[in-house]
Amino acid sequence: MEASVLASIVAALAALGGVALTAYVQSRNQARNQTFLAFSDVEKHHREQSARERVETLNRLVAMHKLVSKIQREFSITTLDILWRAKTTEDSYDARYLEICGEADDLRALAQLHEPAACDDVERIHGQMNIFWGNFKNLLYQCSKGEKIDHRSSFLSEAHEAARELGALGSKVKRHLAERVQEVRNDGQVER
Repeated sequence: MEASVLASIVAALAALGGVALTAYVQSRNQARNQTFLAFSDVEKHHREQSARERVETLNRLVAMHKLVSKIQREFSITTLDILWRAKTTEDSYDARYLEICGEADDLRALAQLHEPAACDDVERIHGQMNIFWGNFKNLLYQCSKGEKIDHRSSFLSEAHEAARELGALGSKVKRHLAERVQEVRNDGQVER
């Protein structure tokens, strides 16, 4: 009987040992799985955050591109001609100028805060806007006095030159923005 009791005790201890070992192994596996799941959740969050940042960056670059295009159009030789032929008054042109200045300020802020590589050219665009405005305002003043204006008028020539320079700077900024869009799309780079 002693042998059968001893065999029962050994069998019971072996079974308990097996259960304990199995519980230990399962506990370790469960801890590893939880660590893996937590790591996966963090990685998923980082991927989602990166995707959101890429979308925000792309939207900002598109908005900047549109602002540059609007400014180029507003300060173009074509717009000068349209406004001149429409006999725009100085006051209505000032109101129009102040409105576009607000959009130029938006562009300047975006460039300074998010696209510093384009900031200098955006500031030059702003400078050319002022030169265009001053010369076109002089043209409107001379017209209101009944003066005859022709292509030899210095303020008309200077307004044309400001429009050409602004157009060239705008094209340069838009090329930069297009390159940035490609960078963000290709490799997800959002910082610059």
